[in-house]
Amino acid sequence: MNFFKSCLNLTLISLLTCTGLATPVLATPDFDNSVRDADDEGNLNSPGARTIKGDVTATDDLQDFRQFTLTGRANLRITGNSAGRTDLLLLRGSGQVIAKSSGSFSHSFTRNNLEAGKYIILVRSAQFNANSVTYQVNLDARS
Repeated sequence: MNFFKSCLNLTLISLLTCTGLATPVLATPDFDNSVRDADDEGNLNSPGARTIKGDVTATDDLQDFRQFTLTGRANLRITGNSAGRTDLLLLRGSGQVIAKSSGSFSHSFTRNNLEAGKYIILVRSAQFNANSVTYQVNLDARS
């Protein structure tokens, strides 16, 4: 399904670019585009907070992965805002999705009693144009 969605996005962007209706905008170059290459945001102690900022596009930087470690059991509240439509997902270190908010400018969810371990935040562009979308994700862990 992700392959089809990516192909559809690229086809739409190519069509809009070729017809002169859109000009591709390239995001800030980065290397955090997979679970394996997720940027490490360090330990998130409970209580603790962290803010993650970045940008994604529907062309060259479709998604950003950010990894963090909970050092003990915690209730985790995640909020996010973006300048365009994005998907925000919380994954276990293994890549399993445990929370998702899709196609919005604003996201918010809470997961209670999460075990200590590695977790990943995934921010993905849900735009149908080539504009760069800046985002900010706030993590708040409480015991």
